[in-house]
Amino acid sequence: MVDILGGMESSDSTTSFLSFKATELKFYVGDEHVEFEYLQLDPATFQSGWGIYNPTSGFEFVWDKTFGVVGDRPDETYKRAMSAWLYTDGTDRPLLWQTFKYCETSAFNKMLAAFWHEKDGTEPKLPTFQFVDAKSIQVGLGKTAEINFEFVGFKPRSAEFIIPEWAENVDVGEQASQNTVDGLSDDDLPF
Repeated sequence: MVDILGGMESSDSTTSFLSFKATELKFYVGDEHVEFEYLQLDPATFQSGWGIYNPTSGFEFVWDKTFGVVGDRPDETYKRAMSAWLYTDGTDRPLLWQTFKYCETSAFNKMLAAFWHEKDGTEPKLPTFQFVDAKSIQVGLGKTAEINFEFVGFKPRSAEFIIPEWAENVDVGEQASQNTVDGLSDDDLPF
């Protein structure tokens, strides 16, 4: 089929979302496998909260008012979630790592523990990690992965680590829930 509209094909090389497939023990950006050795995290972008996948509306997140201070759980189906902008040496753009998958949130939590008490006074340097490995592990009756990173220190921000303008100071979920875009609401439309 010819893609007249553009962007309708299954793989989108411009996506900004990083994810991990535990069955393959690999990181992905969209449908593309991404290999990297190092990544930098931007603590100013960290969010913690609750997440769920709804088949009709997609991913839904409810963020804590303060990072790391657990807010009210919407209901028992929501899982603990995290969000952070990062940059890897295997991509040409910053990526948003936003998930509630156990293997990824556990890896992120271990990364936080490696630098959290040393972070004050290190700005503008960013926590930098080396990807070590990922191993399949048994959890109850199912399988997941253990993702391992090694903290290598606070390093200068990579010149390419520029968070997209559309993502700065915008809570995309909140904007969508209020039906507003660029300050306009549905009520501003003439039809």
